[in-house]
Amino acid sequence: MGRNTDTRRGIKSTTTAFAIIETIHESGHIRLVELADAVGIANSTAHEHLASLEEAGYVVADPEGYRLGLKYLDHGMQAKHHYRKLIGAAEPVLEQLVDETDEAVNLVVEEHDCAVYIARLTGDRGVPTNSWVGKRKRIHTLSAGKAILAHLPPARVDAIIDRTGLSGVTDETITTRDALEEQLETIRERGVAFNNRESHESIRAVGAPILLDDAVHGAISVAGPARRLTGAYFEQEIPDLLLGAVNEIELKLAYQ
Repeated sequence: MGRNTDTRRGIKSTTTAFAIIETIHESGHIRLVELADAVGIANSTAHEHLASLEEAGYVVADPEGYRLGLKYLDHGMQAKHHYRKLIGAAEPVLEQLVDETDEAVNLVVEEHDCAVYIARLTGDRGVPTNSWVGKRKRIHTLSAGKAILAHLPPARVDAIIDRTGLSGVTDETITTRDALEEQLETIRERGVAFNNRESHESIRAVGAPILLDDAVHGAISVAGPARRLTGAYFEQEIPDLLLGAVNEIELKLAYQ
């Protein structure tokens, strides 16, 4: 009985520690009292966790409050290393896409039901957005995310949607399973996916899956201002560039 209680306490403590880390991550800097209130724990409990995290190098205390330490960068680089072959094959192609479009180009994979950016380049006309390497987003809201979903096994797609739902980010976001399945079928037929202001009211994007051995390894996308990505440029020129780009990446992966 005591061992089970200790286990539950250990799990609760771990959950609290990660809630603290996530709260600091979202805030950038945060003071102890604000952190304790956000996580819903006593100030003393927050202080104990912060002291342990600081001692281990995961949190830094400075005059503005607590922030995450660079130890996460070490872990992040190691996590990114898992995708080194995909990134190595894609980066020269992304650079070429930037030269051809002058927009923002992205390399995205699926992990824990989310779309995760693992490489991103921006041209001179590329606009700043809330996306960066390591950023996780709802997979059904992105062109690259939908390109990946279209080539996952149906049972895997069902499991992702069951866990994450189809909540709307903008008025254009797909929020029903039927509408999503209709788009996924079109993506499989055409080879590209469109994000028509579904993740941000002012952004459009086109994505294409990276396929090898009947499996999807990720997707690349070109994104830009909705007022610029219109007409044939959005519907034909960028898709054609992407299809050529993913074909090059797939060949590089196949013959590495």
